[in-house]
Amino acid sequence: MTNTKQAFTPYTISKDERLFFSIPLYQRLFEWGEEQIVQLLDDLYSSYTRNCNSPYYIGMLTAKETGKNKELVDGQQRFTAMFLLGIYFGWKKFLYVSKETSQILRLQFTAREEDKEYLKAKVEGKEYSYTNQKMEKGLEYISTYLNKKLDKKQEKKFGEYIFHHLTFFLSELPDEYSSKDLNTYFERMNTSGKSLENYEILKVDIISRLSSNKENYTLLWNACSIMEKMILRKHNNEPLDKLRNRYKESILNIIENGHIDNAFEKPQTRFDIEEEDDSDDIDEITAPKTIGSIPISQENPYKRVKRRTDEHSLLTFPEFLLQVLYICLNKDIDEHEEDGIIIEGMYTTDFFDVRKLCETFRWAFNKRGLDAEKFMQKLGLCRLITDYFIIRMNDEDEEPYPFKLYKGEEKDKMKVRMFLAMLYSASSAMTYHMWMPELLTYLEDFVSKNRILDINASDYLFKLKEIDNKWHPFKDDLAKYLTYSTIDRYWFWRIDYYLWEQRELFFKEQDQIKVVEKYVFRRNRSIEHIAPQHPKDEFGDKNRFNWDDETLSEKRDCLGNMVMISSGQNSSLTNSCFEVKHTVMNNYASGKGHGTVESLKMLYVYSKYKNWSLDNIDEHQRFSIDFLKISYEKDTDNWKTFASSLS
Repeated sequence: MTNTKQAFTPYTISKDERLFFSIPLYQRLFEWGEEQIVQLLDDLYSSYTRNCNSPYYIGMLTAKETGKNKELVDGQQRFTAMFLLGIYFGWKKFLYVSKETSQILRLQFTAREEDKEYLKAKVEGKEYSYTNQKMEKGLEYISTYLNKKLDKKQEKKFGEYIFHHLTFFLSELPDEYSSKDLNTYFERMNTSGKSLENYEILKVDIISRLSSNKENYTLLWNACSIMEKMILRKHNNEPLDKLRNRYKESILNIIENGHIDNAFEKPQTRFDIEEEDDSDDIDEITAPKTIGSIPISQENPYKRVKRRTDEHSLLTFPEFLLQVLYICLNKDIDEHEEDGIIIEGMYTTDFFDVRKLCETFRWAFNKRGLDAEKFMQKLGLCRLITDYFIIRMNDEDEEPYPFKLYKGEEKDKMKVRMFLAMLYSASSAMTYHMWMPELLTYLEDFVSKNRILDINASDYLFKLKEIDNKWHPFKDDLAKYLTYSTIDRYWFWRIDYYLWEQRELFFKEQDQIKVVEKYVFRRNRSIEHIAPQHPKDEFGDKNRFNWDDETLSEKRDCLGNMVMISSGQNSSLTNSCFEVKHTVMNNYASGKGHGTVESLKMLYVYSKYKNWSLDNIDEHQRFSIDFLKISYEKDTDNWKTFASSLS
C-alpha cells in the first residue's frame, strides 16, 4: 500500500537538508501555460485574502524513493510551478542545499543536463546558453500576474504566505516497484484520462446515499466517467438514425420518468461494438483502486497509448460533475437567508476547483440538501445531451470538432461547431459555468417541450450567441479594457470567429478564403505585438515606433497592435519587423511555409497592409472596436454595411 506522509510546504522542505526531488526520464517536462499558472495564483490569492494563516492545499503528489531523491511519479507540474515561485521570491533554502563546495538543487532531472543547468542558472541569477521555454514563460506569467496585482510590500507578504502555507501531501509507492513498473504505472495513469482519487472517492459517497438501484447507478457513473467515448455507442452495422433514436428515447425516459436504464451501455464484449477496447474501459474502472493496490503489469505502455482515441469531450469528468451539480443547485451557490436562517454559500473559485470536488459535494449534500438520486439522473441526462448536441474535440485537422449525431444543414452546423470551439478555447475549469449549464438547460427544455432532438441549427447558434453576449457584454468604454496588460484572450477568439463567419466580406482572395475555412481554434495561444515591443534596427523600426516616447505606450499596447498566436510562432516572430512577419504570414497562407495561420485577425492585418505605421495602428484599432460592436447586433445586414464602408 502507499504510505501517506505529513504535509509539506516550501518552508518545511527548506528546514530539511536531506530532502530532494527528481523528475524521471519517462515524465514529460514542465507543460503548464498561462491558464494553469494564473489559476494557481488566483486560488492562492483568494485563500490569502480570506485567511492569511490558513493552508492552501495543492493536492497529493506521488513519489518513489530512489536513493537520495524522491522521484516524482505524479505531481511534477505542480512541484515545478512551486519551484518557479521559489525562484521568483528567492526562497534560497527551499531551492537548494548549500554544501562546502557546491549548492545542490532540490529539484533534479534524470538525463536532462541542459534543463538542470538552465534551472541552476535561474536560481543563481546567471545567464545560460540554453533556455527551457516553458519554464521561462512560467516565470514571466508569475512576474506579470504579481506586478499587475500587487505592489512590492503586498507582494512580499503574499510570498511569505505561499512559503509557509502552500501545502501538499506526499504519497509514496511501494519499494517493490521497479523502474520499468514505474514507467508502466505512469503511462497507465496518464493515458487513462482519469483521476485515481477524487471522483472515485466521490462515487462511493454518492452511491452510499442512494436507497435503491445502486448497481445501475454505479454502471451509469462508470459510463459517464469515460469522457473519451460517447455514452451510447454505435453498434456494428447499426444505422445512424437508429442510434439517434436510442439517444432520443434515453433522454426522454429520464426527463419524463426518471428512468436511467437505457442511458448507458451495459458491459459488453469487444465484438458487440465498433470500438474494440470498450470492454477494457468498463472493466478498468469498475471498482476504486488505491495506488498501492494497482498490480504490476508487464503490458507495453506504448501499446495502450496506440489504442487510445484522439477524440474527447470538452470537459474532464470532474469538471463535468461540477457543471451538473451547479445545474442541480439552480446555479445558486451564494450565501443567502431562508426563514431567518443563514444558508452557507461557496466562493465560485472554490466551487469549481476540481481539486476540491469531494469537499464541494459534501457542502452540497450537507448545506443545500442535494438529493443523490436526482443528481445521478441529471448526470445521465446531461451526459446524453452533451454527447448529442455539443462538439467533441479531435486532434485530426480534417475534422477537429466532430458532430457525430446532430442533424442539420452542414453550413449551419459548421457555424455551431465553430462557435462552440470558440467558447471552449476561451474557457477554463473556472469559467465553463458561464455558458455550459445554461446551454445544457436550454437543450433539455427544447427536447422536453418538442419531444425531438432535431433543433434548428440557426436557432441553436442564436442561443449560443445570446449566452455568450450575456457572459461578455459590449461596453461603450470596452477599448480601455482591451490593452496588453488587461485584455482577456477571449476577445481575440471572438474576432476570429466572426472573421471566419463573415469571411467572404473581409477576405477578397479565394486562396485566403480557403485558408480561413480551414481555421481551427486552439487554446495554446499567446499575445503578440504587431509592431514589436522592442524594435530592432530593421526598416527603420526604432524610429517608426519610438516607444521611449511615453505618449505612445497606449498605442503600442492597444488591440489594434495585437494578435494572438501560439507560443511557438510568438517566439519565432518576437521583435521581428512587420515586413518580415508579412513575408512569413504570406508563406503560411499560401502553404509554402512550415507553419499555419493561427490568427484570422493576423491574417486580416497582413492581407490588408503591406507595411505598418502608427496611423495603421489607429486605423486597425478603430476597425477592431467597430468590428466587435457589430458582432453584438442581431441584424446580419449590418455586416455588409460595415464591410462596404471599409472599401
